[in-house]
Amino acid sequence: MAFEGDAFVDRFNRVWNAHDVDGILAMMTDDVVFEASFGTDPWGTRVIGRAGVRQFLKEMFERIADIRWDETRHFACPEHAVVEWLTTGTPNGGARFEVEGCDVLTLREGKIAAKRSYRKGRV
Repeated sequence: MAFEGDAFVDRFNRVWNAHDVDGILAMMTDDVVFEASFGTDPWGTRVIGRAGVRQFLKEMFERIADIRWDETRHFACPEHAVVEWLTTGTPNGGARFEVEGCDVLTLREGKIAAKRSYRKGRV
């Protein structure tokens, strides 16, 4: 079966904006490397494996219940995909944010083997 890049990205966007943790994890390999665009390390926060990603997502969706990603453009081929987005949300007890960024995805057999997020910083 041929890789359908647009359908893959549409599904990716749909499960993330639905906060569908099972749907997100179904798109990932068991050994996925997940790097959030925020954290104390130069790469942000790194989580390896679906169990770790599940916990990370659960905490993030609880902390920012209205978070969403609106795609601005994407590129997808069988080995890689890039999804650019505008993310908005309001953390519990915090101020609403709006930030542009992208996910760089490494794909293996139609699943996400690595998801590295990058976002614009404000100085």
